Amino acid sequence: MEPIIVCAELYMRLGDDEVLVLDCRDAADWERYDLHIPGALRMTSAEVARDHHMLPDDELIVLCGCSPDGRDTRRVCRLLRMKGREAVCLDGGLLAWVTGGFPTERHTRAPVAAMPR
Repeated sequence: MEPIIVCAELYMRLGDDEVLVLDCRDAADWERYDLHIPGALRMTSAEVARDHHMLPDDELIVLCGCSPDGRDTRRVCRLLRMKGREAVCLDGGLLAWVTGGFPTERHTRAPVAAMPR
C-alpha cells in the first residue's frame, strides 16, 4: 500500500514551499468536476510518467484523483517513488477533500464547440 496523507494534514501544509499537489485526473474527470485543490498542478498519469524528471526532487508530492480508494493515483505514486521522489496519495482523493469542507478553486472548463446551423 502506498503512503497517504489525510486532508487535514495537507490543508495545514498548503502553500508550503516543500509540498506540491498534483491533480492526476483524466480529461473527462477534470471536465466533470470543475473544482481542484488550491495551487494544484494538473498532470494526467500519462504526463507524470512521461515528464516525471521535470518534477522537483526536494518536495513532498501529493497525488490527488477522483477515486475515494485512491486507485487512480496509486500507480503514479509507485512510479514517482521508484524514481526517487517523495510521493503520497491524498486519502479519499478529491471527494474527501470537498466533502470535508476544505477550500477549493474552480477551473475554467474547455469551451464547447458551437453546433453548425
